[in-house]
Amino acid sequence: MRLIPLEVGRLETAMRIITGDDTTATFPIPSWLIEHPQGLVLFDTGLHRELQHDVTRIGRSAKAFRPDFPPGEELTARLTAVGVRPADITHIVFSHLHFDHAGGTAEIPDARIVVQTAEWAAGHDASLVDNGTYNPDDFDHGHAVQTIDGVHDLFGDGRIVCVPTPGHTPGHQALRVALDSGPVVLTGDCIYFEEMLDRMIVPRFGHDATQQLASMAELRRMRDDEGCRLFYGHDLAQLRSLPAGWLR
Repeated sequence: MRLIPLEVGRLETAMRIITGDDTTATFPIPSWLIEHPQGLVLFDTGLHRELQHDVTRIGRSAKAFRPDFPPGEELTARLTAVGVRPADITHIVFSHLHFDHAGGTAEIPDARIVVQTAEWAAGHDASLVDNGTYNPDDFDHGHAVQTIDGVHDLFGDGRIVCVPTPGHTPGHQALRVALDSGPVVLTGDCIYFEEMLDRMIVPRFGHDATQQLASMAELRRMRDDEGCRLFYGHDLAQLRSLPAGWLR
């Protein structure tokens, strides 16, 4: 079992929409590559490469999030840099289907998508598509799709387990990965960065703040009671502090 973070661009945004602070922050956009004996797994696929030169596809989100995404940082390039062909990826596990987590899906042609049923339904809800919350062109490209409900053990051996963490979106999920060095949890956007957990605050634009706070509390319990290391959804300092290469 090995895990490596792939930084697929960044977004710059005003923190007032997240923490209320009058500052600007840079959010890394991670896609996590996991090597399991039964397959290669991606947790999220990052930004669509079109955002390297045009923000039209994200609509009104472009007012709040400015991409910093030069050529050479797209998902295909990041995989190639670590010796992996996109066609070798067997599974894509989505935390959720927002543009910065599902945009690179078309670059991974042969993987099976694993997503919570509630999230797949939300991603195709006409009202949510119309208002720009989701864009099916990011994630619906004819892949085999496995919709799941609740906790799901990807390979049946306890090494990669989907953990429902709704709130940010209706079907958000985290991913627990049992490395030899100890368990880690990829939190996705349930927790953007450590300060969010410390202060128990959620962005004002989430689906259900009460639900998200409950999910954050469960991830905190997994950290404190189970010894899981949390890898946050958009924590620049944490991501840059990780060692180069694979985590084992």
